[in-house]
Amino acid sequence: MKAIVSRDNPAYKALVRLATKASERKTRRLSIVEGAHLVTAAMDAGLVPETLLVRHGSREDAQAHVLLVRAPACERMELADGLFDALSGLDSPPAIMAVVPTPEGKRAPPDARFCLALEDVQDPGNVGTLLRSAAAAGVEHVLLSPTCAFAWSPKVLRAGQGAHFAVNIVEGVDLLAFVKSYAGTSVALCGEGGESLYALDLTGPLLFLVGNEGAGLSAEVEAAAGVRAAIPMPGRAESLNAGVAGSIALFEAVRQRRGE
Repeated sequence: MKAIVSRDNPAYKALVRLATKASERKTRRLSIVEGAHLVTAAMDAGLVPETLLVRHGSREDAQAHVLLVRAPACERMELADGLFDALSGLDSPPAIMAVVPTPEGKRAPPDARFCLALEDVQDPGNVGTLLRSAAAAGVEHVLLSPTCAFAWSPKVLRAGQGAHFAVNIVEGVDLLAFVKSYAGTSVALCGEGGESLYALDLTGPLLFLVGNEGAGLSAEVEAAAGVRAAIPMPGRAESLNAGVAGSIALFEAVRQRRGE
């Protein structure tokens, strides 16, 4: 295992660029996943790490050791504590991280059974939350407009907690064109003026549309949707967080599909 103790090491400098620059991650089609849980999820999905990064003194950590054994052919680096911590965005960095190839999203078919589309959702926490909820709800495809937060950023990956490796994520999608071509029921979540979410039949092929945290969906996409739906809110709050609203909608569909 290669030990790195200097910030001037060329390999470490390349890791810093990958960790801090979205353009680098997009160009190289690589992502950094932090912690044994996310590294395991990536490997369970069939991704072979390009590099495993271990914090100094952690190679005998039980979870790190298992992952090192699982990927004997990949490059391994043991980083000094300060160098490892500088790559991580966590207050308490884990024992292990990995550089993995970013999966290529596959085009969602117009007859897909269960889809979620995000338009201009810019907060990484909301995007990660919605990906996590989508994976838990059994969504097959998550479509992101070009103005959404980058799905493979470190913050979104941490919020997703492994969801990235359980759903098909397609970025840069022309959502208006997809909605118009979709053969199932497309449901635009709106703050007010729509039908009650709980009055809709959500048991067939379904596409939920979630818009920007402040502005909601664009007028064109909302108008193209087959149904406008609102979540009843008897309390005094004016609106719901985008991640919360989308998650409620997804699991109302789950409830109906389970016949509950």
